[in-house]
Amino acid sequence: MLKKLFPAAFLVALLLASGLFLVNRNPELPPCENNVTYSLSPDVNGSLGVLVVYMDPGISHERAEAVFDAARDVGAKWVRIGFIWAIAEPSPGEYNFTEFDWIINAALQRNLLVLPVVMFTPRWASERPDARNYYLYPPSNPEYLREFARALAAHYRGRVTHWELWNEPDMAGFLKDPDGDGSTADDYAEMLAHFYRGIKEGNSSAKVVLGGLANSKAEPSCEGSYLRKLLSDPEFPAGRNFDVMNVHTNFRNPWEIVEEMREIRTVLQEFGLEKPIWVTETSYTPVKRFQILPCYRGEEGFERYVHNALVVELNEGAEVAFWAALHDYGGDRPESDPYKYSGLYTYDLKPKGAAEVFRNLSEELAVNGSR
Repeated sequence: MLKKLFPAAFLVALLLASGLFLVNRNPELPPCENNVTYSLSPDVNGSLGVLVVYMDPGISHERAEAVFDAARDVGAKWVRIGFIWAIAEPSPGEYNFTEFDWIINAALQRNLLVLPVVMFTPRWASERPDARNYYLYPPSNPEYLREFARALAAHYRGRVTHWELWNEPDMAGFLKDPDGDGSTADDYAEMLAHFYRGIKEGNSSAKVVLGGLANSKAEPSCEGSYLRKLLSDPEFPAGRNFDVMNVHTNFRNPWEIVEEMREIRTVLQEFGLEKPIWVTETSYTPVKRFQILPCYRGEEGFERYVHNALVVELNEGAEVAFWAALHDYGGDRPESDPYKYSGLYTYDLKPKGAAEVFRNLSEELAVNGSR
């Protein structure tokens, strides 16, 4: 069904930051010490999650169950999946939750908490219904999104506790600028306000997670100062319209991750806000030609990166840190994509050494939490 709705080239990028500019990053990095492994602080008791790609209506139930089994077995507490608005509401007020119900219930049966990412506007609701990529535009009437959010939260009350709106709205490839002012921050701030209101109307105890910001200083397609723009929006100041701050840290050095999280906390404080922080994408690669970090080379470097990046995020106060992705991407992902082999498992769900690293860290967190 997804392939009928969206171009295949975009499908393979679902819920994943663009890697096109990673190899062009500034090589002037501070010196590092190879083979350093960071330690989890004894008072940290956050949790781990995994991004699960291809988990959309149309996936075979056998495959979906095997994927969720792998997520459970590796020690994930959360799974982050796409929730495609264009599929769930094909026409105004006509909701089709059947396959989403099955997917979410399958995860819950394995004691996996689900973070759905609501994205992709239906054609009937799109600001640009005639555009080839109509689904990347905001709704023509934000009330459409509010009504959908209300229906979602009510339908999944007792099953879904957190809802994320959009993925990387600060990236030009994920949210389009309909008014041509050079920024999508005003559009997203308005969407977020209506989404938040709808979620709370449908389930007052549900939490709204800010769309994970790519927050990249290196990628030209990433809009700068996005969080500050959202929080200072004159009509829809975002601080009142989300419960959980959310950021991505893909391909960053651990020290860069620390700086990023502290900068985010500083920006929030400038606006008098104190929000829990989640990191819903942390990613790297075992493919040597894409390993841009000098201290993390080869398969061993990949495994150590999985550990170190997640540890510094948790030590810096992330309530949940997600690895992206649970398994490698399939054959529709080109070999030129740095993210293709970022999984803890191969595409056919054979565990890599990184899976054991992730599992061990999950077990360490469980011990911390029981103290």
